[in-house]
Amino acid sequence: MRLAAVLGLSVIFASVPLLAQTNLETNAGVHFNFSTPGAGNLALGGAFLALAFDASAAYTNPAGLTTIAAPESLVEARHWYYTHVFTDRGRIAGVTPTNDGEDTIAGLRDGQAGNQVTDLSFLSYVYPHDRWSFALFRHKLVDFQADFSTQGAYLGPFRTRGLFGIPGETDGRLAALRNHMDVDITAYGGAAAYRLGRGLSLGLTVSYFDFSIDSLAQRYRQDFSLPPDFTSNPLVNFQIQRGKDRDWRYAAGFLWESPRKRWSLGGVFRQGPDFNFQARNEPGPGLPPDHTFSPIDQTAVFHVPDVWGAGIAFQPSDSFRLACDYDRVRYSQLLRGFVDIFDLASLPEVDSSSQKPLDPELNRFVIDDVGEIHLGMEYAFLQKWPVVTLRAGAWYEPDHSLRFEGQNVGFAAVFRQRPDQMHYTAGVGLALRRLQIDAAFDHSERVSVISLSAGVRY
Repeated sequence: MRLAAVLGLSVIFASVPLLAQTNLETNAGVHFNFSTPGAGNLALGGAFLALAFDASAAYTNPAGLTTIAAPESLVEARHWYYTHVFTDRGRIAGVTPTNDGEDTIAGLRDGQAGNQVTDLSFLSYVYPHDRWSFALFRHKLVDFQADFSTQGAYLGPFRTRGLFGIPGETDGRLAALRNHMDVDITAYGGAAAYRLGRGLSLGLTVSYFDFSIDSLAQRYRQDFSLPPDFTSNPLVNFQIQRGKDRDWRYAAGFLWESPRKRWSLGGVFRQGPDFNFQARNEPGPGLPPDHTFSPIDQTAVFHVPDVWGAGIAFQPSDSFRLACDYDRVRYSQLLRGFVDIFDLASLPEVDSSSQKPLDPELNRFVIDDVGEIHLGMEYAFLQKWPVVTLRAGAWYEPDHSLRFEGQNVGFAAVFRQRPDQMHYTAGVGLALRRLQIDAAFDHSERVSVISLSAGVRY
């Protein structure tokens, strides 16, 4: 029996996020990374832990503040372009399309949508004194927006009784979905560094984080074989993720420079903050009477991943520098405090072969910790004044999408492995006697960034 999938099979509507611990499909289509500040940093592919040569070190590696000889301030603006990739249409693997209406595509097909954000991303002031250096800063850790709509992929045939009371073979389709998400995390902090001697410095940062999230997912009941019409199709249900929260965290780093400063080593640990927000699942006016439910309100937790990083830099000449960083990002921490926004435990599924009830399989969602490799180089033209510096770099970002590794076909269709990303970066710097201006870009298939910063020495 072909059911208007659109009743939503709430048990397979669900999806879980990279950036919020609820099983909401909106979150499966978004991707962002946690940015570190500075156009110089960005142009070097993020290979900055062993260099830390400007006031952005207050966040990136506070030990690098001891390399700054005079009071200095830095301001940076960034433009982000986000590409959202999501399961849009098609059929699950191994099932032949019916060629009825929209059901003509074998295999799942992704859709893409984009959002752009421009903001003042970093401000800092550094004051060195003897062996000490102190800094104040404001850093935009996350400035993210997502708006996209899905057509609804076909899932069946499969066997189920969870929503309809009787077992039997049926065909299914994900509901048409309209999504909006806005996430903002801003850090305000202070840093201190101390030069111990023999080229070794230690640094500590204390940060106050301000978090907000505003997300809305609306599901519509469309005809099984027709494309969705978001103006006339009835609204079946909707989910809201909303809240504001604050937290304090710390970071600690070290920097070692060889006597002639040809070699340098740096490392950092940055602790990620925790934030609470409200997740709500509510029926819409188009939900059939036999599928009504009471609104569900829950508290979810968003944990910014902890980061361990280490870097090495080599300066073979006064003009040329090379740098390499390795960052271990604990993205699996995003699964802490996972919340089932749909209350799926009350909607049991049935195994297609044994007809025995299955567990909700909420523990089958996985996000991997990843190791990022950052490479960068710069060449400064020292023969003339002002000094022009060219920079280039690249960094490897392994996939850290949330994926589902259980038997539920809906979850499996939405939460899939995504390709790893390569980022390519470049930039230019112009140094005057008291003014430093830098421009840079970072390009990948999912996120592209343009940065412009200015530093003033007093």
